[in-house]
Amino acid sequence: MMNRTDAWSGGSHVAPMVVLRLEGDWGRAAREFLDATRERLFAWHCEGAGGSAVVQAYTAAVDGLIQVLFDASANEAQQKFPVLDQSFALVAQGGYGRGELNPYSDLDLLFLYPYKSEPFIEYVAERILYTLWDARLTVGNALRSVRECLRLASSDFKVKTALLDARYVCGDKTLYDDFSQRMEKEVLNRDVDRFFQNVLAEIASRHHRYGDSVYLLEPQIKEGQGGLRELHAALWLAKVKFKTNRLGELVQKGILTEREHAEVEEARDFLFRVRNALHFLARAHQDQLTFEYQERIAPMLGFVDTPQMKGVEHFMRAYYMAAATLDRFAADMIERCVRQPRSYFSFFRTRARRIRPGVTIAQGLLSISGPEILQADPSNLVRLFLDAQRHEVKLSRATKRILRAHLHLLDDTWRSHPATVDAFFQILKGKNVAETLRDMHQAGVLGAFLPEFGALTCMVLHDVYHIYTVDEHSLRAVQELEWLRAGKYHDSVPLLTHVMRDIDRVDLLLLGMLLHDIGKGRGGGHSERGAAMCDAIAARLHLNPDEAAQVKFLVAQHLNMAHLAQRRDIHDPRLVIDFARRVETLDNLKRLYLLTFADMRAVGPKIWNSWHDMLLSELYLRTAEVFEREAFIEEDYRERAARVRQRVAAASTVPEAIRERFLAGMPDRYFLSTAEETILHHLELYRDYHEGEVVCSVRHYRERAFSEWTVVTADRPGLFSMITGVLLAEGMNILTANIHTSAAGVAVDVFRISHGDNPETVVAPERWERAEANLRQVLAGSLDVEQLVERARPRLRLPRRYTPRVPTQIEVDNQVSEHYTVLDVYTHDRVGLLFTITNTLYHLGLSIHLAKITTNVDQVLDVFYVTDGKGQKILDQEFLDRIRTVLYQRLTEDSAEAPTRAAAVGAGA
Repeated sequence: MMNRTDAWSGGSHVAPMVVLRLEGDWGRAAREFLDATRERLFAWHCEGAGGSAVVQAYTAAVDGLIQVLFDASANEAQQKFPVLDQSFALVAQGGYGRGELNPYSDLDLLFLYPYKSEPFIEYVAERILYTLWDARLTVGNALRSVRECLRLASSDFKVKTALLDARYVCGDKTLYDDFSQRMEKEVLNRDVDRFFQNVLAEIASRHHRYGDSVYLLEPQIKEGQGGLRELHAALWLAKVKFKTNRLGELVQKGILTEREHAEVEEARDFLFRVRNALHFLARAHQDQLTFEYQERIAPMLGFVDTPQMKGVEHFMRAYYMAAATLDRFAADMIERCVRQPRSYFSFFRTRARRIRPGVTIAQGLLSISGPEILQADPSNLVRLFLDAQRHEVKLSRATKRILRAHLHLLDDTWRSHPATVDAFFQILKGKNVAETLRDMHQAGVLGAFLPEFGALTCMVLHDVYHIYTVDEHSLRAVQELEWLRAGKYHDSVPLLTHVMRDIDRVDLLLLGMLLHDIGKGRGGGHSERGAAMCDAIAARLHLNPDEAAQVKFLVAQHLNMAHLAQRRDIHDPRLVIDFARRVETLDNLKRLYLLTFADMRAVGPKIWNSWHDMLLSELYLRTAEVFEREAFIEEDYRERAARVRQRVAAASTVPEAIRERFLAGMPDRYFLSTAEETILHHLELYRDYHEGEVVCSVRHYRERAFSEWTVVTADRPGLFSMITGVLLAEGMNILTANIHTSAAGVAVDVFRISHGDNPETVVAPERWERAEANLRQVLAGSLDVEQLVERARPRLRLPRRYTPRVPTQIEVDNQVSEHYTVLDVYTHDRVGLLFTITNTLYHLGLSIHLAKITTNVDQVLDVFYVTDGKGQKILDQEFLDRIRTVLYQRLTEDSAEAPTRAAAVGAGA
């Protein structure tokens, strides 16, 4: 029996001790030792132990285990092979070599021998490895001679980086020390350029593989950009360039400042703490910080909900800030090690060009002579980025480091200094604005100049809809406007491109875009809060009243146009007129239209689509017409409906009696919301309709990515729900539904169906033939629509994937429409959701006249324009409360349902 105890120190506390008793079944003993160790360390972790402390403690425990196994197996081997050469060392490599084992990390062991492998060495290695495998550890291993290690390290990048992190564990220390010296002499200092290029290639490949962003929704905490591997790569470079991979020694050599050292250590400790939590919760090697783990880890690390943000949002903000620190450190180290001139001659080939006192450009990088030019004139913190923008270069990493160390100079006085403000507006008026603002932000200058924007740094919204942090989203939105102005989207959004070219003060539009979300993180109503903050900003930036009003308007109204276009009846004359009055001027409308486009595109890659373009453009054109015609009274629209009737009557070939019955019986809203060509088509369907029958027609609009299904039949209670159920059974994703009923009780229901990512499956004729056949049976009473939906559920279900739950909310709006009560339903998507809602409304005795369906990944925002059984707007408060209660109960009953295949097809629609 062999015993071992260790006191593991970490931080200001001592880690709990576990006794290893190696007797009997070694594998079982090792497993019990590791399980007990993890249990103690988990408790210590929950008490607040630092990430590095827990990592060091677990590494020490594994060291102790391996040393005991080494001694015990060597004793056994000595009895079996007493005369053989017993000289070898057991070396830790990779993460284990760095002393960075998280609770379920893999091990990488090297059994190092002088010349050739002996049975003694092989026996010890086999005994140790089998014991560790029996203890359920994943162990990479190699038995190599010193010569073989040096040869492989010279030619194999992975072997070289593993050995850069090598650490002696037990065995022949002299052998290891000799090997380490030869490694530095024969490998480390040779082919340096090739090694650096290999490191850069590894970084680029890894970033591409794991998402090319620090700010992913579910980041890979080890391999992703800004993850722990970022630090490893930087320290590999440092080991070769500066002969050390220890942060403290880099400070001593003048490579890092004390402040930078502290920032990197703090970031590493935080990521260790997060990775420890991941491993403890998964009880396995787990490096993907999924939504589920985010929600479980946040309270474990002390992040709690506040009135402004959820605990998990505070947690992820801390994560992104730590990851950004490691990403920046790696980029700094790359510039120091790889991109500096290496020789006297290369220096003269890239001689610096002076552009103004203290500012030079060389090798495409702008540098300053020292911090004195910032101290003498703090406006240079902003002016340097204007210099870089005008000369189309980047600031050197060394210059950015100086800037970060002197951000305090940009105080209230210098934020509003004319030189600083003028430089900022010159940037907004120049080229590559978004790129320049991003560089300013990464250096900390943008947040120092605009503290309101700085407060958005790494701010997170915990859902799958908002792909980026708030600051990243805002910068991407500025980029979208620049691309629009440059004509990048001319073919896809010609109207927006034309409007963009009409804007005279693009700098104010870009400023409004940059500031549009500054109210976030301060409680509800971020548009109003942000607008209130604009007054102080405008004063600091010396904006005149008109300029200040433009920016404030954009911040205050930035959600309104998208809200109306996607969730309200934009064919309602009253709504369009009210919107025009709120916007006040055609110029304001143009700016808001552009900002809304950029805001939506910058949310995520699949949010903006041709459907949103059509809705937003139609609202823009209808509102612009109000300004151009000064048509601020509803009577104009009634006259327009009459003119549409007259033109359709003149163009139609349908028999006069049928035509007049149809045109006279349909409401004004139908003629205002339906294209004349479509009305003519509906007239033909109406001609073919006979009482008690159903007439269906589908038309596909590939360029707009939707199909339109029209159903003409006798109106009846629950008709909308029946049609919805039939479409659901076919896996169709409904975008909108317009329900028009003539005075004679004939319904003309028009459904628009998203093509999503699979247009060919949506336009397939057999699907629509099957849908029509099913609808006929449902209307005839020979097929129960609820049974049809139930049979379809298994076919539509997608594999489960955890996403943050969207709390179900039902809101009632009796102000926006003169004739209808509007129900807004917010919930998470699931199989049969739309049918559940419409069926519930039917059983409540409500008639649906318009439905607008928005599915953003897993978030559903469904809108229904409804009336009671008498066709009246619902004003009775008790009935409204009952509608809310019943609908909420029905939606929460099946809240565990998986998302629908149709919703996945139409994500973002």
